Amino acid sequence: MTKQDETHRVMFTLTDQAIAKLNQLVAKKQQEVNQNPDLAKYHVKVTKSNI
Repeated sequence: MTKQDETHRVMFTLTDQAIAKLNQLVAKKQQEVNQNPDLAKYHVKVTKSNI
């Protein structure tokens, strides 16, 4: 694998407002998942990193 093929995780800082919005999106998506019977049986957990 060459250096160009490698993926790099980018670290960045979010403002409090952006964090609040992200938390809101996570909660909304988790609620949608919980209300979907096809997904609910898998006990899907929505997090900030997989939204």
